[in-house]
Amino acid sequence: MLPHPDLPGDPARIFEGILALDRSGDALPRLFDQLRAVAPVWRAPIERLGRPWIITRHADAAALVRSSALVKDERLLGLAGVGGGGAFIDVMRRMFAFQGPEKHHRMRALVQRGFTPRSIARLRPEIEAIVAGLLGAVAARGAMDLVAEFAFPLPVTVICRMLGAPVEDVPRIEGWASAFARRADPAEALTPERERIGDEATIAFVGYVQALIDARRRAPGADLISRLVEVQREAPELTDDDIAATTILLFQAGHETTTNLIAKGVLALLRQPDSLVWLRAHPDATEAATEELLRFDPSVQISTKYATRDIPFEGETIREGDPITFVWGAINRDPAHFPEPHRLDFERTPNDHFSFGMGANYCLGASLARLEIACAIGALVARLPGLRLAAQTIEYKPQLHLHGLARLQIEWDPPSH
Repeated sequence: MLPHPDLPGDPARIFEGILALDRSGDALPRLFDQLRAVAPVWRAPIERLGRPWIITRHADAAALVRSSALVKDERLLGLAGVGGGGAFIDVMRRMFAFQGPEKHHRMRALVQRGFTPRSIARLRPEIEAIVAGLLGAVAARGAMDLVAEFAFPLPVTVICRMLGAPVEDVPRIEGWASAFARRADPAEALTPERERIGDEATIAFVGYVQALIDARRRAPGADLISRLVEVQREAPELTDDDIAATTILLFQAGHETTTNLIAKGVLALLRQPDSLVWLRAHPDATEAATEELLRFDPSVQISTKYATRDIPFEGETIREGDPITFVWGAINRDPAHFPEPHRLDFERTPNDHFSFGMGANYCLGASLARLEIACAIGALVARLPGLRLAAQTIEYKPQLHLHGLARLQIEWDPPSH
């Protein structure tokens, strides 16, 4: 018996529904359930994605994702939706996320100095102050677009300060960042127009970052760009192009994923009001709630690695060079590992989700994202009584890799005067 008899039983059709640009984000969990039940070990016949093996079960992901036989490298840049040349590809090739193990580890080690647990913990007062300011600006109004007025401004302000970019530049940076992210999403095939827009945004983005690099070279600060420029003096092989690509990667990863996680976490809370009531009564459980919200609806829904050797797997053989796509949204709700996976449970133990990936590509900014989400959710629950959805129609961004809400109208009981 299929979990959802109203959905297709053919895995290819199910996967087409997952990739569809006009999909409703609300439909994804049902599609994930169906695919996991119908084809737990399956190779998608989609040539533009390299005919990837699709992983939807938690046990399979746990067995594979830590393996040294899997790598994430620039072969991903050959997939449709990304393309084969131009300014965008030039920058992507320089990002350490898409480079071989040696350069990846070297660049990651340089950047990681700014994301140590101690350095992130020191950001708590600043993050709490930003949260308080954002809520203070809207509390008396009784309503807001959570995405535009809260979930986005918080992480983008933090990452701009960490990188040394003026916060007043955010509107134009966000325009470039949005086009950049859309250019890379694997859910849709590349078109000449999308390629042109992505390349133009990349050129402008790189030019902006180069100006920041030049300014830090003249007058260093305490930001991450200044640190990379300082390293460059002793390692001239680290070029300005490398620093620019790393800065763009940090900006993309440092704001959009957290924006998505905050907004989708609040949506989940408002749709399961018993959980909201529980959290309001147990404010000390905010960190545990953050982990459950991360599991429930991750921002990065899918990611792909490549096999560096043949891997026997569940009676099949994943061949050297085959792509393996992890569907984190499905893996995190595998009922064989997480009882009642579609229900929020803030006392869930263990909660070994994969929302930040695993292995060598584990999210560099996971500690920062956790802190921002916990501060954001904790303050919203504590400060906005009667918190509720203002509209039942939910609008998602047309992206799957960085999956999130385009807007979320919420309201609450404003203070009486």
